[in-house]
Amino acid sequence: MRSVRAGRHPRVHPGLPVITLGAGDELTTLRAYESGSDHHLPADTGYVLLRAVIATVVRRVLEETSVRHLDAGAITVDLTGRTVTVADAPVHVSRLEFELLAKFAADPVRVFSKHELARCVWRGQQISQRTVDSHIARLRSRLTAAGAGPVLVTRWGQGWALTSAH
Repeated sequence: MRSVRAGRHPRVHPGLPVITLGAGDELTTLRAYESGSDHHLPADTGYVLLRAVIATVVRRVLEETSVRHLDAGAITVDLTGRTVTVADAPVHVSRLEFELLAKFAADPVRVFSKHELARCVWRGQQISQRTVDSHIARLRSRLTAAGAGPVLVTRWGQGWALTSAH
């Protein structure tokens, strides 16, 4: 286990999740964790519990390796750090502007309607008719000032689209 975690096995990725089965005593469990096991179970563990542990470890690994940033042309939206950069220069945006941009960058070829953005970003809160418009205008202004060019375009009668991916 230690040699796998150290990367000394060419066919086994050192970050591979490992579930060990062995004696259920405290010392064996401690040694399994110290050597790099992600989870340790007694050897007599039943199938149902083993399957649940495998599902949990796999789910955790998938969450850890999920999308952490979105790229749309020169714009990068870091979902983990909740930051926005244009050509590697940081751009200050509000929380709601970040949510809007993340929505656009997640599906850059799609046109989003005002009602759809209001539902997704404001999550059912009562907002005025102009709230989405004003947030889009501020976000567009910040991105343009940062050198992204005209990236948020209005599709009259439909909504807005992110043009950097076109």
